[in-house]
Amino acid sequence: MFYKEGSFMAICLRTYQKDIVDSVRAEIKNGNKRVIVALSTGAGKTFCMADIAKRSSDNGHKVLVLMHRRQLVQQMQDRFSDYGINCGIIMSGIDADHEQPVQIGTIQTYHRRLKLDAIETNRFFVDASVIMIDEAHRSLSRTFQEALSNYPDKIVIGVTATPCLASGIGMGKYYNAIVDRIGIQKLIDLGHLVPARYYAPSKPDLDKIRTVLGDYDKKELGERMNKAKLIGDVYTQWAKLAGGLQTIVFAVNVKHSIALCAEFTRNGVKAEALDAHSTDEERADVLSRLVNGDVQVICNVGLYTEGFDYPGAQCIVLARPTKSMGLYRQMAGRGLRPHMSKKDVVIIDHGGCIDRLGFIEDDVEWSLDGKKIAFKKKVIRKKEKKIMTCEMCSYVFTGPRCPECGNEVKNWGKKIETTDDDLVEVGKNRKKYTVLEKKQWFGMLEYYRRSKGFAPGWSAHKYREKTGVWPRGMEDVGPRLPTDEFTNWMKYQTIKYFKEKEKREKQQALFA
Repeated sequence: MFYKEGSFMAICLRTYQKDIVDSVRAEIKNGNKRVIVALSTGAGKTFCMADIAKRSSDNGHKVLVLMHRRQLVQQMQDRFSDYGINCGIIMSGIDADHEQPVQIGTIQTYHRRLKLDAIETNRFFVDASVIMIDEAHRSLSRTFQEALSNYPDKIVIGVTATPCLASGIGMGKYYNAIVDRIGIQKLIDLGHLVPARYYAPSKPDLDKIRTVLGDYDKKELGERMNKAKLIGDVYTQWAKLAGGLQTIVFAVNVKHSIALCAEFTRNGVKAEALDAHSTDEERADVLSRLVNGDVQVICNVGLYTEGFDYPGAQCIVLARPTKSMGLYRQMAGRGLRPHMSKKDVVIIDHGGCIDRLGFIEDDVEWSLDGKKIAFKKKVIRKKEKKIMTCEMCSYVFTGPRCPECGNEVKNWGKKIETTDDDLVEVGKNRKKYTVLEKKQWFGMLEYYRRSKGFAPGWSAHKYREKTGVWPRGMEDVGPRLPTDEFTNWMKYQTIKYFKEKEKREKQQALFA
């Protein structure tokens, strides 16, 4: 990606990034001055934007780059400066430098400054010939459109992972060309993103919640999801499936986020809650503590759907149901960046998003049609993917035959509902344990068994429950000290045991 050139790091684009830049230039040469680029989270959109900015400024053009958050401005400035691009900053509290050929700023500050005077006399106006917009799915908003109205004949390039409005409608009302060259699955195959392992529950009760602008009404959704049982389930399933992993939780609203954070904290997990009211300093502090391990879980409301560049996130919890393909992909995509600490990302879906919108790596074709849904699946199957539950072994998968036990689903095509509240892993990416990982788990189970005085067979049964197989060849494995992941998993097992015991006692009481 980089190579040394003088005192800065020059751009060395990947093949698909070069293809994207060349495709944008081709569209402009064909007369399409408003181009939107579809490029997945983690695929390197800032590299493409930096390359375009460098080429444009080197050719004597002035470039304006706009985005909607201060944090994104700072990230973009750092990346551009790595390439030797001198940038002026348009942001409150920062001294302007109008002489620089590339200007980066927040749309809020720039929009306010344009209101101060007529354009021809406004000293804050950037007379740019190339305008680039980060997170361009927002660019049809009133604020963006009022600013862009000052550039009717200029080149406008938008970049986003999800080129559609919140309602799912295409963005052809403003853009006249779309560049979509590579999908998430291809990026995974190339090693630029990590694969996901999915766990999905039965769908939450979302009946009769109004739809507003193509998605669930936030107020009604918050009331429905912020229930004690649902809050508890988020923690207990996380403890079972992802205990020990650095995690980002997406909540419906502030009250929901605080309740989720409190549940994690009550169970001894280092968690923090962030939302739009959190200051930049608070957000930076929490993120730095996540990086160094002092925080394990961040519960947030809408903050990390965009511009969150921490690749160490190992688990994404979707506690926020959505009908929006854009929002779903923005949330789930936060965990796809590769990192030495992970070989995949765990996605725990408490909102029925996978069942409703599919797997995040499913290839889709984006459209600019401003009257229709902006996406459709590239591969149309005779039997569309359905999340099915095997009646023989309760494994969750996406085809007519269970990959776990080989059982063939009768009446394939009719949806089989998940009836158990327990989350189960979606079969296409089920975790496979290495020999070393199996020995570690068996050793920790032995340590726990001996500390509790349980019978020798206890470890074998728990091992099978965790890995799906009996502990063959583990005779020489001795006790090992438990990790945080093991401790959280055992907490879940304890909670599960007492819940099942309570359920049995209630059933027995009914027939007493």
